[in-house]
Amino acid sequence: MNHTPKMFVRGLALSFLLVCGFPALGFSGSPADAARSIAIQHNGRVKSFDAFSRQTVETISGKKNWHHESPVALVLKALYLKEGASQIPWIRMPSKELSAKLGLPQDRFDFSYEEIIPGAATIESLVRHSQTKRDNDERPLKLEQDAETLFQRMILVKELTEWESVKVIPGDEKDNRWLSPHEDRGARAAGFHKLVELYGTKQYDQFTQETKRWIEDTHEATGGRFRHKIGLEICYFASQPFQWSWVAYLLAFVVITAYRKSRTGRALGIFFLAAALFFHSFGLVLRILILERPPVSNMYESMVYMNWALMVVAGLFSLVKKNLTFASVGAAISALIMIYGTLLPLDSNLEVLVPVLRSNYWLTIHVLTIVSSYGVFGLAMGLGHRHLILEWRGKLPKAAADMSANLIYRVIQVGVLLLGVGTVLGGVWANESWGRFWGWDPKETWALITFLGYLVVVHLRYSKLINGYWMAVSAIVGFLLVLMTWYGVNFVLGRGLHSYGFGSGGMTWVMYYLVVELTFLVGALLKKYSKG
Repeated sequence: MNHTPKMFVRGLALSFLLVCGFPALGFSGSPADAARSIAIQHNGRVKSFDAFSRQTVETISGKKNWHHESPVALVLKALYLKEGASQIPWIRMPSKELSAKLGLPQDRFDFSYEEIIPGAATIESLVRHSQTKRDNDERPLKLEQDAETLFQRMILVKELTEWESVKVIPGDEKDNRWLSPHEDRGARAAGFHKLVELYGTKQYDQFTQETKRWIEDTHEATGGRFRHKIGLEICYFASQPFQWSWVAYLLAFVVITAYRKSRTGRALGIFFLAAALFFHSFGLVLRILILERPPVSNMYESMVYMNWALMVVAGLFSLVKKNLTFASVGAAISALIMIYGTLLPLDSNLEVLVPVLRSNYWLTIHVLTIVSSYGVFGLAMGLGHRHLILEWRGKLPKAAADMSANLIYRVIQVGVLLLGVGTVLGGVWANESWGRFWGWDPKETWALITFLGYLVVVHLRYSKLINGYWMAVSAIVGFLLVLMTWYGVNFVLGRGLHSYGFGSGGMTWVMYYLVVELTFLVGALLKKYSKG
């Protein structure tokens, strides 16, 4: 009777290994691949040409690739075409409203630089209005934010067509500023022009040879300082560790849930968990080694690290309690949050810190502590869903319900401790950076609201004023406070010292989550109180 489950889980294991193995090699077979390891200075650091191309293409087109063309190939094509690249329709229009404002067709979203440039005066006017509002700590209109996005995309295309952003020629030892072939007229500039010409005229064999020589000459000129990091960066993008981690988390949840009574199923579920945590940790370690800082400087990184903290805590609880429930629920929540991270318009690029965050000491102890608390609260939220679903299905007798509620309670206690300590540490950092411990900044205010909200839940449970059912509901509702503190301040309020650069976008997916969560809670309440 156990043959079918065993065959199923073994098939899943084989499929997972095959799916994960091949992409990790990172070979796409494109002639442009030879240029991926070219060193280029961009946005304050030296990175791989692969990373530069990915970021450039994603910013301009709003997509990971354009017309199924690799980012490196597309950038090389644009460099070869020079001014002709202004005719490539790869600039993504942020909204139909902005298209109408510029007198462009509203049935399209992709335009060329030449098509948009007649509306430059209108775009610049909207950007000026937006900047004035930001200077006065006011939130710009959606149309003005869209104009800022479009303006940035146009600048990137212009810099690329004029080769201004292609800073591939190292400066001397005293000057860390690299030059583009546009600025340097020497032999090095001529060499890079030759590379692009070889690629544009499809002399791929010679292009590959000359590119290898260029890469070695650059590393020799810089004393090999960037060779290791560029190699790690290429590995990071080729292996896609976070993508495979959520795949493994999802498989772990499915296998453990479906075959928890099977020894083979449990073993394979644990294997998937281990594989997921390996990929997850591998991706974080790569980002740390490449950037030389904790991986929590932006929303995307905080989501990835939050999930890692969630799984570490879930694993520890599973080991201590000898119960796979924590790990299983944690895997499901981690997979869903990481999927959400790919749907939200978040910047996942490897970038240097904004000035206010340039303190690895405080970034480590404050931000890691705060984000870890979010992960713990996420685990409590998942356990809350499990509790209500089991009650809904009538599979949670009183003893089991009490045990489930106590598990949620213990997890929330850990989260409250981390959030409280992290908030105090944040005040100390604020005193160092801004000269005041507390200023009722929106992020500070919502962090306090979240802390007090969970503290109320802890006291109610300690005083035995709420039962298991309401403990589960509180864990779910409490995470909405976390969501507001974590995402809402930056992407909804868009103001305050903690919303670095002001964020926007992704509200559609957040609203989907809120609607689903509200529907779930209303359904659970109706189910409970309709029994009588």
